[in-house]
Amino acid sequence: MNIDVSLAPLLAIGLATVRTIGLLMTGPLFGHASVPIRVRAGIGLVIAIVIAPVVPTAQALETSVPAMITAVAAEALVGVTMGFALQLIFMTFAPLGELISTQGGLGAANVLDPASGSSTVVLGVLLQSFAIVVFLAIGGHHEVLRGLAASFERIPVGTASLSRDFLASAANLGGALFEVTARLAAPVTTVMLVANVGIGILGRAIPQLNLMALQLPANVAVILLILGLAAGPFSDVVANTLTGFTDRAFCMLLGAG
Repeated sequence: MNIDVSLAPLLAIGLATVRTIGLLMTGPLFGHASVPIRVRAGIGLVIAIVIAPVVPTAQALETSVPAMITAVAAEALVGVTMGFALQLIFMTFAPLGELISTQGGLGAANVLDPASGSSTVVLGVLLQSFAIVVFLAIGGHHEVLRGLAASFERIPVGTASLSRDFLASAANLGGALFEVTARLAAPVTTVMLVANVGIGILGRAIPQLNLMALQLPANVAVILLILGLAAGPFSDVVANTLTGFTDRAFCMLLGAG
């Protein structure tokens, strides 16, 4: 008795796994340095197996070695590019924390960021962790998986390629780094400007005050007061920012609504 086994489903699962692992390696949450590589690879394989039955594939997948190498490389690059584009929004919170810390006199408090492996301010790490918690609370990880499924519909397995429009869309998302940082830092910058002006007026009114000894603890107190009072509204702003950026990223990369 002869049993004919088609390689097409296995190849489709394999290529889908490559794209999924590429997204998980560089994307938000799953791509964090604290998540072991084996765990990411296992999650990617499970996701690919689950969605493989409904994943569109090319009409005829070539099984030659050069064609398979090209297909694997293309799928990996598409997944990595999508994950990096989504990760951009979380990179905005590090410079945001540095900007706020510099204005508030907390710039000297540095720690080792486990995600990037570099030294960064404590407030930047705190804001990034806060953003990840908000991302989980709003179901952002579900949106990432939905976007991954949509990518297979727009770019079927076996037809992946890094076109000029795809790369240009990913590069244009880099502008969100400055846009989001400036928008979130604007209220703090305004308050600190008013506080510094107030301290300056106080120094002119009472010349006996030592402004050098007064300004630093005053700035730290103002920053901590702002962070405490604005925690609720700030979480709403972060949630809206993360949701909007996720949708925007997938729409730009995949060219779909």
